[in-house]
Amino acid sequence: MTKLQLQVVLGKQRGEFLNFPVGEFVFGRGPECHVRPNSELVSRQHCLVVVTDESISLRDLGSINGTLVNGSRVCGRVELHDGDRIQVGPLAFLVHIPMESRAAETVADASIYEVGATMDELPLLPTAQAPIAETVAR
Repeated sequence: MTKLQLQVVLGKQRGEFLNFPVGEFVFGRGPECHVRPNSELVSRQHCLVVVTDESISLRDLGSINGTLVNGSRVCGRVELHDGDRIQVGPLAFLVHIPMESRAAETVADASIYEVGATMDELPLLPTAQAPIAETVAR
């Protein structure tokens, strides 16, 4: 079940969504990462998003260019809330935390990529057991 949606608001795939179930997801250029932007502005292991049933948080992993939440550089762990904006290198995402009652409407009205979708522009949703090995185009 999707607990977090990140809508691309800055980047080639603007308007698309990444769906995250409960788990830990690494953003970065490294082959072990779940979401892999294809940009030199993104570190090999840039940031970590942790989704639980109770909360959603983000932690920068010592990236050179940093990770921004609502325009502020992340130091340590930051809890994410519906409507927050995340920036990772040249990409920006809007945080959507679906409520059970709105989840069906969101899926019906938006272009959504699900786990296992293959595309050459944007790797989307990983499961903790199956990292995606594609890259995000600039």
